[in-house]
Amino acid sequence: MNDRITLTEAFKVMMGYGPAVWLGVLAAVVTFVVEIILCSKGILFSGGEQKLKRARKEGKAVLGTLKSCRYKDREPEGKTANRLYTGIYEYTVDGVTRTKQLVLSGQKPPHTLYFYYTSNPEHVFSEYDVGKNPLKLLLYIIPVLVAYVVMTALGFRP
Repeated sequence: MNDRITLTEAFKVMMGYGPAVWLGVLAAVVTFVVEIILCSKGILFSGGEQKLKRARKEGKAVLGTLKSCRYKDREPEGKTANRLYTGIYEYTVDGVTRTKQLVLSGQKPPHTLYFYYTSNPEHVFSEYDVGKNPLKLLLYIIPVLVAYVVMTALGFRP
């Protein structure tokens, strides 16, 4: 009935895997560390931060005011930290008033917020939009693929 194993038994089971698996895991860890270093130096996925920095330097910033705010509860029900807030902001550039919708998870949108633009004031972004990049998922997928390639190249068959 006791399905538990001790730490030494678990280590022996792990050592039973061949060197192909261990080298694959090592390759995945090294790949992940290299990706983290490249991200921290601003080489990978830094387009949004550089765009924000360029807009600030050129003075292309405008203050937006929250006009309406609504929220939607997500699972589990009743948890305020699990709400999806949608704020509609209004901003004016060169005498033309425009709106921008901002979606935040778990926090209420601020009453005023700076929006930035690079060339066209119709396409503004905020500091909240900068970190959103769906390609960041590749940071986790690529090390797994590297481990798989190394393991299969060394003869491991799952």
